Amino acid sequence: MRKFILSALPVAALLMAGVAHADEMDMIKARQAYFKSLGGAMKAMGPLTKSFDAAAATAEAEKLKTILATDVAPNFAPGTSVDDFPGDTEALAKIWDNMEDFGAKAGAMHEAGAEVIAAAEAGDGKAFAAAYGKMGGTCKACHDAYRMAD
Repeated sequence: MRKFILSALPVAALLMAGVAHADEMDMIKARQAYFKSLGGAMKAMGPLTKSFDAAAATAEAEKLKTILATDVAPNFAPGTSVDDFPGDTEALAKIWDNMEDFGAKAGAMHEAGAEVIAAAEAGDGKAFAAAYGKMGGTCKACHDAYRMAD
């Protein structure tokens, strides 16, 4: 019996590692889905900055509001960077070296998103375009610092 338990330990460890790997991949996929939806919202709002349509902007702002209400932070667990999962993610490991800055960049994106939403709801095309540009800048700042270059 003792031999069986000792020989089963490496198998159990491998199975547990496989479960952990699956959990990490689920996190990576969840955050990628989040950012894909955010990118889709940004893409849909882009033309509205040039040719503002209050109804369309309000509809897109509602979508953005839903996206920004999602807490993506739990999907940024240590061990889910490109170093850990090459080819599966573009998140640089330095995210976890400077979570304070990463969080500040995410906060700035949320603040700019709130400005986009407020401008759309107010029907203010000029403010909408400015807030959209500001939000795009927050996305770029985070990508430049924490995402693998294409």
